[in-house]
Amino acid sequence: MARLINGILGGFSGKVGTVVGVINDDGCIIRSLPKKRTHFTANELKNQKKLSMVQAYLQPLKDLLKVGFANYYTKTGGFRAALAYTRREVLVHDADGNFDIDPTLFKISGGVLPPATHPAMAWNDPELRITWDVADVNYEDEADQLMLLVYDPLHKIATTRIFNGAFRKDGELKIELDAHFSAVEFHVYIGFVAADRTSQSDSQYLGNVTS
Repeated sequence: MARLINGILGGFSGKVGTVVGVINDDGCIIRSLPKKRTHFTANELKNQKKLSMVQAYLQPLKDLLKVGFANYYTKTGGFRAALAYTRREVLVHDADGNFDIDPTLFKISGGVLPPATHPAMAWNDPELRITWDVADVNYEDEADQLMLLVYDPLHKIATTRIFNGAFRKDGELKIELDAHFSAVEFHVYIGFVAADRTSQSDSQYLGNVTS
């Protein structure tokens, strides 16, 4: 439905048939409706498939990535930055042209804060224990909070800590995982977010566990 501006002899706003009326500072503009594409090149189809794969991989992690990628990698940062980073830096290709996401290259955060020193994990089902060195933690950094991702990418199931993780000065985080993680392969990542939430560290991949 279109809306008439200044009566029947004026411009209109909206869609009528195959044309669209637009009202802006320059006056009334009439445009033809864009044609819907039905054919794509092989390269375009491949890029669409890549984007779809990355979006599906990241969707369960959206809240975490909004924080981890704040003001990082792109001008806007956040989830869109995580999409761009994963698509450009994490997709790997084999000799046959197939592609997949490499979990060892994946990031949950990026920024200028120092990473954890000598991080390690220990899995004693159902408890996951993350440790790191605190001997050289500066006063300015001790209230940084640990972000955590435990991710089963096959089933797209994740456990996260964003603003409820341990502090950098603690040197340890213990978390009890639910029963799902007792029968799957999962990957573990950590990063830090500043106490004032204005910056993050580059995340670190601690490895995978096959239960």
